[in-house]
Amino acid sequence: MSPPNASTRTRGKSRIAEPSELISTPQRRQAALSEPKADATQFGDLLGDSLAYAVKRAQIRCDEALVRHLAGELSPARFAALCAIGANPGISQAALGGLLGIKGPGVVKVVDELERLGLVSRNTTTDRRIYALQLTARGSADLRHYQATNQDFERRIASRLSAQERADLLVLLAKIAVDEG
Repeated sequence: MSPPNASTRTRGKSRIAEPSELISTPQRRQAALSEPKADATQFGDLLGDSLAYAVKRAQIRCDEALVRHLAGELSPARFAALCAIGANPGISQAALGGLLGIKGPGVVKVVDELERLGLVSRNTTTDRRIYALQLTARGSADLRHYQATNQDFERRIASRLSAQERADLLVLLAKIAVDEG
């Protein structure tokens, strides 16, 4: 039994539903609940059974929380790039993009923004087509600050996990993050 609408059809003609048809009675509610439902396994339970959906949802929640934690100073992508440049002084933009999984134009945009903020400098190499990326003095100082902030953030997001669960989760995520391309 379908819930009544404000307008129903009678032999192809519309009519206004009677007030009694709009009122939900215990019998109508029970009838609606007892109607056959689609088998959840027929379509899959996206919310409860999809690994990809669960990972994406967690990633979105973590990114949103990290943005709040960094007080809007850097995006998660810029923070990751800053960390990668700090750990790999002289890295090229192409290598940075490969390390972070960011395509050419995207990595240029990230580096442009870090350079505009005074955190990164592009230094020419013997191959004038390639820039060696370095943290500026300000970039090094800011990175230390962001890393301390990130350690606090990591503790907060892992607060519901034991140390072993956190370690296991990192191993499991690494297994599914392998590029099958």
